[in-house]
Amino acid sequence: MERPVLAVLGGSFDPPHLGHALIPTYLLARGLADRVLVAPCWSHPFAKQMMPFADRLALTRLAMASQAETVEVSDVEARLAARRGGEGPSYSYDLLRAVAEEHPGFAVRLVVGSDIVVRGELARWHRAAEIAAEFSPIVVPRVGFADAEDCALPEISSTAVRAWLAAGDDPEAQEALTMAVPAAVLKRIRGGHAGHVWLFGRGNVSTHAEPWLRERGWTAAVGSARGLVDGTGELPVGTPDGIWLLGQDGWLRAAAEALVRRGAPRVPVLHAAGSVVAREGLAAAAAAGHPVGTLHPICSLRRERASSRLGSCVFGLEGDREARAVALRWIGPQAHLDLQGLDAEQRTRYHAACALAGNHVAVLAERAAETMRSLGLPGPTTTRALGELLRSALDNLLALGMPHGVSGPAARGDLAALKRHEAALAGEASALYRVLSAQLVELLAARR
Repeated sequence: MERPVLAVLGGSFDPPHLGHALIPTYLLARGLADRVLVAPCWSHPFAKQMMPFADRLALTRLAMASQAETVEVSDVEARLAARRGGEGPSYSYDLLRAVAEEHPGFAVRLVVGSDIVVRGELARWHRAAEIAAEFSPIVVPRVGFADAEDCALPEISSTAVRAWLAAGDDPEAQEALTMAVPAAVLKRIRGGHAGHVWLFGRGNVSTHAEPWLRERGWTAAVGSARGLVDGTGELPVGTPDGIWLLGQDGWLRAAAEALVRRGAPRVPVLHAAGSVVAREGLAAAAAAGHPVGTLHPICSLRRERASSRLGSCVFGLEGDREARAVALRWIGPQAHLDLQGLDAEQRTRYHAACALAGNHVAVLAERAAETMRSLGLPGPTTTRALGELLRSALDNLLALGMPHGVSGPAARGDLAALKRHEAALAGEASALYRVLSAQLVELLAARR
């Protein structure tokens, strides 16, 4: 079977503009790629001066956000730079090899503009012959370097965008920017620097919280949660407007005590735990005069995933007035659930509801997969089939609600089919099906 194509679009993205944002659409719409990976470079082979990598990464993610299902904006260049100690330039061959290793199920192809080919620049790239042989470049037509009728993308340059930004309030420059730069990117650039945050923890939440904050104009310095508590780690750099503790629930009290002991600035301290009331979990910080609060992302986050839904999730929020104010500045227009006034038992119940919805779907998926495997059906295709089924079922339920978002025999009132299914399944899958079918029938009856 022919492998799907993963097109790799590299560049400085300093800053990203509409030309960049439309390239993935062009590749996908023409059938030249099945997915696109966008990789801002860490450094430039010709020592080109650029804004910091983290800022370019955040802006590029904003530029590509509307295509998140098929376009991944990757920090792979930063990881490659870390392996070489931050020294040396970013080479396309190294990038492509790394992407191919991380995505073994895809045929990886390089994306280049026709200007690079026509001017002979591609032939002078590091390991150019190997790039051509291993990663078959996709050439995107550009104005002046291809037939005009083949050039579907607007001709915009980051150089021109930087010049318009430098022109300040000039009306023509401002108009040009609105025509050339994605609205989210331009809003972020115009918004300037919002403030500075200390994050403690290097797990799943922290991995996504730092770029999420940066997309909103905040800088963030990440410190080790373990180092904070045992005294082996330094406090992060800069003077923060707020501190967000992103480690596990069990270390929150010790972390609050360590912040006080180590003389952290008396700014709001928030934690991300769903089940812990801030005044209880952060008692030492509160006693020392820190406003305390909870900012709990109601979102499934994994550090292994380059993208997440942190930018669209709802947050659980409670705490002192100053802590809530900082949290609201962080989340901006995103929605939140007001947890103010919930006691410890109620917070545990709230967190249990989140876990029920976010975690336990894995049991359904695994029992279904076990049944498929018992029939001798191929694993990879089965996983894909069940994944698409789960996504489509959730999409329908969220869009249409109960009962219209539910399909299958229960929705049709076919109780005999439910009994046949239960009998055909074995062991835990059968017991799970029986319990859930009974509750689904009741829910559907009550909503009709």
